[in-house]
Amino acid sequence: MVGHVVTQPRVAPLARPALTRAGKITLILLTLLGVGALAGGIALVAKPDGSVMHFDPALLAGSPFTDFLVPGLILGGLFGIGSFVVIALGLRHAPVAPFLAFAIGCGQMIWITVELAVIHELSFLHPTFFAVGLAIALASARWGWPVLEGWRARR
Repeated sequence: MVGHVVTQPRVAPLARPALTRAGKITLILLTLLGVGALAGGIALVAKPDGSVMHFDPALLAGSPFTDFLVPGLILGGLFGIGSFVVIALGLRHAPVAPFLAFAIGCGQMIWITVELAVIHELSFLHPTFFAVGLAIALASARWGWPVLEGWRARR
């Protein structure tokens, strides 16, 4: 058929997450995590021997690290800068923001668990930031649920 144009069916745009109470809680907790992780990451990268934070490199015995440079880069990059990127996406109502926040919350809990398994020392920051990771995961799941339901409805 000459002149016949095939058109694709129109697909509704992805749902954009509203900044609900769960979304606001998620962003506040990401700010807390981001500030703490960025500060800790900078301190560890600046002095990989751990002296800024009064860490003994012997804490890393049994780990793949000889100093705190790589853990500092992971802490500051993933949990510091990563949290601020997700905050920016959340403020722009990007559909992926709640899911990235969930990943950061779960990642934070894994980070703390592995850290405790490696260093065998507990400070008040460990349960505090584990709880922050858990709260981020829970709040972001609630925040992202309507987006997930919208994606399911499109299928």
